[in-house]
Amino acid sequence: MFAALTLALISLPQAAAVAAERSGTWSKKSHSIKGTWTIDGDTLSLEGFSTKRAPDLKIFLSPKPLAELNNKNATDGALLVAKLKSAKGDQSYTLPDGADLSKFKTVIVHCERYSKLWGGSAL
Repeated sequence: MFAALTLALISLPQAAAVAAERSGTWSKKSHSIKGTWTIDGDTLSLEGFSTKRAPDLKIFLSPKPLAELNNKNATDGALLVAKLKSAKGDQSYTLPDGADLSKFKTVIVHCERYSKLWGGSAL
């Protein structure tokens, strides 16, 4: 029994680390997005990121799957992560305090000024 308990305790940090990190690639809605994203702890990182420039691009977490999102409903119930720093290049963002990833299904890039959903990815 002691060996099983020790093994369970050793495995806990690894299981938590795997559950904490999420990553994916982007899917196009209105405009192509290239690169990958990763959420590790409270940090969302974009790597090799590239998309068309726009005046008001922002990153959101949405409670809806990407297939259900469109220009009109993209931000309904969504959590604003940040205004996009740049349309190109590696960048990182701190998730808002108390962000519960279990409540969201998609990470999206959206132009608020023109109500255009650039694209997104399943969490």
